[in-house]
Amino acid sequence: MEIEETIDTSKHTKEEAVKILRDRLSETPILILIGPQGGGKTTIGIEALNEDIGAIFEGHVRAAQPVILIRRDATERLKEIIVERKPLPLYDGDEQIYTEVTAFDAIRNSIENIFDIFELGEIELAEKISEIAGEHGIETRLIEFIADPEELQRRRLSRKDDAQERLQTLIEKEKRYKIDSNILSIQGAKILDIINRDRVGSFADDEISRTTNDFERTIPVEGRTLKECLQLLMKISKEEGREAGFLVHHKEKRERITSDIVVGGENSVIGVTLLEVYVGFRQRGGVLGMEGIYRPDIEGVIELIHSHHGGDKLLSPEDLGAAERFGIIVTVVEANGNIDSTHYPRKRQLQRLLHEE
Repeated sequence: MEIEETIDTSKHTKEEAVKILRDRLSETPILILIGPQGGGKTTIGIEALNEDIGAIFEGHVRAAQPVILIRRDATERLKEIIVERKPLPLYDGDEQIYTEVTAFDAIRNSIENIFDIFELGEIELAEKISEIAGEHGIETRLIEFIADPEELQRRRLSRKDDAQERLQTLIEKEKRYKIDSNILSIQGAKILDIINRDRVGSFADDEISRTTNDFERTIPVEGRTLKECLQLLMKISKEEGREAGFLVHHKEKRERITSDIVVGGENSVIGVTLLEVYVGFRQRGGVLGMEGIYRPDIEGVIELIHSHHGGDKLLSPEDLGAAERFGIIVTVVEANGNIDSTHYPRKRQLQRLLHEE
């Protein structure tokens, strides 16, 4: 399935983007929105909700979640179409009891189970939804939301600030217009009463919000050399016992530190959150466990450098797994200056850098 339209949200006001989305939905009953983290898929999707929309769904993966909008007439029609009768382990006398699966259920299942559990790619999910809807004469359209790289990063860094307001808007519109939704949280806020889909609040201290709130603090790198950043990681590790890290962007034989130095809290996941906030990843898909399931929204190679946080080996299984799944370099530095990396030449290079006068 091909992308039919690309909308650059950095060139439109929020109101303009909402109007475009509503216009497209008037033309096509199901819209599948894909694009980088920070592109505006969820924000614009929520703002566009009105009496003409019957459902809004979102994938729950760790990358850029697709957002699916279904027009009300299509929602009602899909709920009336029975695509399968599943037997239940229940009997009424000698008769086994069956449950009916609608086309609407099948689409929701594709989003919440097939896409999330098997780490299906954006395009594969769109094709699956299009296949189910197309069997019943309902058209779908794939739209990509993008923005300038600097704008994407700015949005990802600040999205926690209005997260509760956006999520509150969602549940209010759900109730007002009787809209189906599977969205339980957005970066920085969550629905507290998931049964009644009511009340919005912050993530607890021991939960991962996928925002900079997960970090104990951030330290600007402006004016610091790579060696100075490495030495700061060592100092934090030695004096505070905390994990810290930052990202380096490698492109055309040049390197640039592309994030702040972040210092982890007790329950933060430094690497994944750093990647999500400062770089942004999209889900390429494939079979579970394949290499490079996720890809960055920028060209070049991303390196995650972080301090050692326990274990017998510098590179943990999580480090090795992240390098494979995200297609990145992971480098770990100990408080005493020992270094290991998933890219051996990089290990040697940084060892020389740290020990040169």
